[in-house]
Amino acid sequence: MIMKLGIKVNADKASIDRLNETNPAHAEVWFNVNEAKSYTELFDELKLRNMDVGLHFWGTLEGSISPNIAYPDDDLIQKSMDLMRQSIDIAAVNHFQYVNIHPGAQTKSKVNYSQERYDVISAPVDIDKSIPLFLENAKQLSSYAQEKNVVFTVETVPARITQGWYDAQARLQPKNMYELPVSAIVQAASQGLTVANDFCHTAANVRADNPNEVWEFLLATTKTLVPKTRVIHLGFVVPPYNGTDLHDSLDNPVLDTDFAVPNKRHMIDLLELFQNRDDIWILVEPKSDHVENYFLAREILQKAEAL
Repeated sequence: MIMKLGIKVNADKASIDRLNETNPAHAEVWFNVNEAKSYTELFDELKLRNMDVGLHFWGTLEGSISPNIAYPDDDLIQKSMDLMRQSIDIAAVNHFQYVNIHPGAQTKSKVNYSQERYDVISAPVDIDKSIPLFLENAKQLSSYAQEKNVVFTVETVPARITQGWYDAQARLQPKNMYELPVSAIVQAASQGLTVANDFCHTAANVRADNPNEVWEFLLATTKTLVPKTRVIHLGFVVPPYNGTDLHDSLDNPVLDTDFAVPNKRHMIDLLELFQNRDDIWILVEPKSDHVENYFLAREILQKAEAL
């Protein structure tokens, strides 16, 4: 057994249908810890299938504050850590394999998931204050997860966000939420933390006119992160390369051109770096057509001999 190809699921009937249509080796749950009880039916289904499961942490604090372990506010950090530990506990009780988080930001912000909106509510602190805080707190969470026999990963995130996370037009109005750059994830990996490399997010750390510049950064960063990578999100960016991500489908014709980073050829090159790794969970995060994208990802993995 090599890479474990999975599919994204949520607490809805459509997700059960996805599982029935694909019978994947693993599933990653979009997990809002504030609504943990709503996942009971999904969790029961996942456990019946005897498959690997990861929880992608989401949630909010009182007042719609976004959890953040990289901003110097003791109350914010404590409450954020509590929610993340709660997610780890839930993974452990259900015998799930991993919990994945985003690293946090230099600002305090509010989030509205139904409106797909973030809003900054504080001035950004210096990056040299934010990254050490993230590293300190992520190490504590990683140690906590290890005690529970749960893999803890921190994910690469894009340089900019959009209002309307799945709206291609929104990419034309990028918004700076001061999320930590990929360099913070590289530091985390160098200090022993395991990571989730979202190819789209990593590529979106580069703002440039030339797709080759974006590709060279993605390739170099992926090579650096290989030893500590446990989760891969198989995505890509297209022009404009302005720091925003894209949750598009693997059937987009642009993937056969050099405008996509990574394109299909690049994806195979990246996945070949992980050959013979049986400890990697991989999935696509499209805005729609999850089943179709599962099978398209399987074709790419087979070409890379990674599945």
